[in-house]
Amino acid sequence: MPDFFYHITTWFLVFIIYSFIGWIFEVFITFVNTHKFVNRGFLIGPVIPIWGAGCVLITILVKDQSILRLIIFSGTIGAILEYAVNYIMEKIFKARWWDYSHLPFNVNGRIWLGSVLLFGFGGLFVVKYISPWLFNLVTEIDPTMLYALSMILFMVLIADIIISTGIIKNLKLSAEAMQQDYTAEITKRVKKVLSNKSSDFKRLLKAFPNVKFYRKK
Repeated sequence: MPDFFYHITTWFLVFIIYSFIGWIFEVFITFVNTHKFVNRGFLIGPVIPIWGAGCVLITILVKDQSILRLIIFSGTIGAILEYAVNYIMEKIFKARWWDYSHLPFNVNGRIWLGSVLLFGFGGLFVVKYISPWLFNLVTEIDPTMLYALSMILFMVLIADIIISTGIIKNLKLSAEAMQQDYTAEITKRVKKVLSNKSSDFKRLLKAFPNVKFYRKK
C-alpha cells in the first residue's frame, strides 16, 4: 500500500509540474503576440491541467516506440484530449472557450493541425527528455516531504477548481442577463462592462478573448 501511494503521489507531482510548465508556455506565447502578461487558463493559479494531463498520459501510454510512432501517438492523444475538454467545457458552461474554425485543417473548430503537431513533437521531447529528468528529480525528494507537498498542492488545486468554476458560472449568467438575444459571441460592449464588474471576469475575458457564450436551449 505505501508503494501504491508513493507511486500515485509521484505522478501527481509530475502532473502539477507539467501543468505549471504549460502555463508558462501559454503565458509566454501570449506575451510574444500581445506584449502583455495574461494569466492563461481557467484556474486562478499558475497551472493549466490539460497540459499536465496530456504530458502524463503521453508518458504513460507512449513507451518504447520509434520516433515516428511516438510523434503520431502523442499527437493523437493530445488531439483527443483537447477535443474532449473543449466539448465537455462547452456542454457544462454553454461556452466555446477556444475555437480554431478560422484556421485551416481544423475539426469542428475544437482542434487543428497546428496543435496536433505541437502535441506530437512536444510528446517526443517529453518522453525522451523531460519525463525521465522529472522523475529523477521527484524521486530524490524525501517521501514524507513528498506526501506533504502533494497533499498541500492537491487541496490548493481542488479549492482553485471550485472557486474558478463558480466564477465561470457567474460570468456566463452575467453575460446572459445583459444580452438576451445573443446567439454566438459576446459583443465588445458587453465584454467591456463585464470586465469592469469583476477583476475575475476581466482575467477570464483576457485569458479567452474569443470566448463565445450560447443560450441554453
